[in-house]
Amino acid sequence: MRYRRLVAVVGALALGLTACGGGKTPSQEAAQQDKQQQNESPATPQGAGFQVVQDANAKGPAKDLAGAQKGGTATILTVQAPETFDPTRSYYIDTGSVLRLTARTLTALELRPDGKYYLIPDLATDLGRHNADYTEWTFHLKDGLKYEDGSAVTAQDLAYSVKRSFATEELPGGPVYQQSYFLDGGKYKGPFKTKAQGGGLDYPGVSTPDDKTVVMKMAKPFPDLPYYTTFPVFTPIPQAKDTRDAYGNHPLATGPYKFDSYQKGKRLVLVKNDQWDPKTDAARHQYVDKYDFKYGQNPIKLQEQLIADNGPDQTAITYDSVDSSLLPKIQGKEPEKRMMTGDGTCTSFIFMDTRRIPLEVRRALITAWPYDSLHKSGGDNPFTYTPATTILPKVTPGFVNYDLFGNGSKGDGNPTKAKKMLEKAGKLGFDIVWAYSNDNDISAQVSAVRSQKLKAAGFRTTAIPMPRDQVRAELENSRSKINIRPSGWCLDWPSGSTVFPAIFDGRLIALNPASAPVKSFLNAKDINAEIDRISALPLKEQQAEWPKLDKMMMQKYAPVIPVSYSKTNFLYGSKLGGVVLDPFSGGPDFTKLFVKQ
Repeated sequence: MRYRRLVAVVGALALGLTACGGGKTPSQEAAQQDKQQQNESPATPQGAGFQVVQDANAKGPAKDLAGAQKGGTATILTVQAPETFDPTRSYYIDTGSVLRLTARTLTALELRPDGKYYLIPDLATDLGRHNADYTEWTFHLKDGLKYEDGSAVTAQDLAYSVKRSFATEELPGGPVYQQSYFLDGGKYKGPFKTKAQGGGLDYPGVSTPDDKTVVMKMAKPFPDLPYYTTFPVFTPIPQAKDTRDAYGNHPLATGPYKFDSYQKGKRLVLVKNDQWDPKTDAARHQYVDKYDFKYGQNPIKLQEQLIADNGPDQTAITYDSVDSSLLPKIQGKEPEKRMMTGDGTCTSFIFMDTRRIPLEVRRALITAWPYDSLHKSGGDNPFTYTPATTILPKVTPGFVNYDLFGNGSKGDGNPTKAKKMLEKAGKLGFDIVWAYSNDNDISAQVSAVRSQKLKAAGFRTTAIPMPRDQVRAELENSRSKINIRPSGWCLDWPSGSTVFPAIFDGRLIALNPASAPVKSFLNAKDINAEIDRISALPLKEQQAEWPKLDKMMMQKYAPVIPVSYSKTNFLYGSKLGGVVLDPFSGGPDFTKLFVKQ
């Protein structure tokens, strides 16, 4: 939701893998729904996308969960290694999910037991008030809001965080809707540059009439702004305490938890924030004493620990998908009762760098792509994917399915045909370059299989090894030598308007020279014009138009290889309560967890 490089992206994708899998049989689906109900996981709406209801009158404290207890430590085990927890740069699902515990925002999306998401006020008193054409929004802050150090949250702090979000050169990788929608968003360069450089603190797009009021001005109508203000970008940051590059090591907390210790790529420990007032917060709880996030774990070992369910692992959980090799130890046995599974909100892709890979080669690469071999080597299973043939996730309102290449994103490609296509284009031996995690066995294995299969189709391959905590940064590096980026995109909220304007508007490339919001680097005037045309339509009319753009762009430009629609599955320990599957978080909702004493 959000550039959840799942963002974009969750799980193995951020490690240079493609997370995919097959569908369930009807009997499996029914059994899984029964199991989810037993585990108190809300049902996932099917068909037209996830449902969101606006509740402007939601008040704190959040309603207690049945059986909830206080105390104990919840441990999160994951193979992932987040690059930064800077709220301005947070655009991966997993970092956003962690920051929900520490960083309150103007509004929030709350998953309730009825399976629906509710857009509710968080720091703000309501969901914002707008003028007639949605080009000016006013938010008022609640009383009694404090940071972890006891200082008061002010409107000026929120305004500063908005200004900070335009500093995409100094703070790359964050969401960029503000560049498209906010007043002078394509010109303003953030507070770290001088006025002569296009920056400074004097930005007309945000103002603070008083300490409790924030006014934001748009360049064009933005009726979806209250959804965008659920992002960490809209958590307040006091200018005097902004340490820029180091801020992500300990962002100042406004939520129920705060950073206690952090070792990048290894461990993050959160403890209770005694300055948090539950009366002002309708979205969060403060049940456990501590969250212990352990990053860079061995993928098979951590799953085996959760299957065994011994000692401290009884209060542990992961958001990593279960490896297919472990399913015999789970299905039909006790651990299956501790596995959640359901639809996700993402499509995974192979982004092809259109600056460097000609169209004829892109089409040959799609023809050669070895879907099944990569799924197998990555440990994918029927709980982790459905083959994807479109850009839009299948849960997008208005979704229309199509299959331009006729392979259903299944099989092992057609290397003979691909080689002939390369020969015809005079591109035999074209070099395909990617990065992979050399400290993750599965990532290395997938990389090796990819290389073997593409060489058989007439390509040359170059795989660049690096530690897993550097891979995400490499995917965001516009100057990297890599020319394919295994990544993906998840809905920031239930609308196609969170897909094409965010990852295929080529005008974002020049505005973000130090990062790669458009990972295909496609900058086509007709695509940009269609994005503008559709974005200006009423939201209901947009639903039928985004799928048309989806198909047209793939037919004409082929900038990505759609690989899979995400499914979410994860294991947890027997003494952990409050476990629900949150599709928009790509795993559990950490704010609900408690330890069974």
